Amino acid sequence: MPRISGMDMLKAVVTDLNELDEGLRGYYVAKDGKFFLNVTPVAGFELDNVQGLKTALGAERNNVSVLKAQLQPYEGLDVTAAKTAIERITAFGDITPEAAREAVDTAARLTALDPEKQAEQIANTKLETFKGQVSAQFNLEKTEFNTKIKSLEDTNASLTGQLQTLMRDNAIQAEVAKANPLDDARDAVELLVSKFVKTSMKDGKVVVEVLDTNGNPRIKDVNGTPVTVADLVAEIRESRASLFKPDEKRGLGTQPGTTGAQPAGGVVNPWAAETRNITQQMVLENTKPELAKQLKAAAGVTD
Repeated sequence: MPRISGMDMLKAVVTDLNELDEGLRGYYVAKDGKFFLNVTPVAGFELDNVQGLKTALGAERNNVSVLKAQLQPYEGLDVTAAKTAIERITAFGDITPEAAREAVDTAARLTALDPEKQAEQIANTKLETFKGQVSAQFNLEKTEFNTKIKSLEDTNASLTGQLQTLMRDNAIQAEVAKANPLDDARDAVELLVSKFVKTSMKDGKVVVEVLDTNGNPRIKDVNGTPVTVADLVAEIRESRASLFKPDEKRGLGTQPGTTGAQPAGGVVNPWAAETRNITQQMVLENTKPELAKQLKAAAGVTD
């Protein structure tokens, strides 16, 4: 066996056995393209890659430092006191280290006070804590209450608007129907009337009003009597007679062959010379041909 002087050092790994004395080459084994010193482990000592161990150790030390930093806000907290404080503040938000420490400090101050000498301070501290809790709960309930009120107001406004529109349309349709418009003119008449009719809330009731061209409520006498939807429809019927069917009484009591502008009943005859109205003639011929025939005969008109 070759001798190794005190100055000689065996290398743990070499890449070329020629670097070693021939007598030392038998102590090495080849692995992964290199030659490692073949050492038998004894009592826990062995040859290993210390670089990998150093890297792993460094990573663990870093993890310990991070954990210590995260734990620092909680250092010095009494476990029982912290648990009690956390239970008290859970209902009012997320628990943070600062909130937990503040709650524990408050509990510690209360515990340290002498009840006989500092009863007022204890009461004040408890009162402030209670006021804070009540204030937080009140603000929460106030927010919820305001949200519900806003929802109810929106619903009420929507329903009120629908009611006003319904009452306005019903009033218009009812009065227009009484005026007996032509079937194909009904929609046009209702649209014309609706331009001057609106609804509003007065004393908790829906009021239907007739407006003038400037949007002001119309009145029909010195007493301030408001113009009604019926009044408005009557005005439109008079000014736009071609949109309405003739009165059922027109021509009644008139005998064929008689002449005159007004047959029995005092109704104007559109075929009479003095009250000639071509539009009315066309309406009558299209809607009431029998009545038209009687009126023409009364006026002495022959086809």
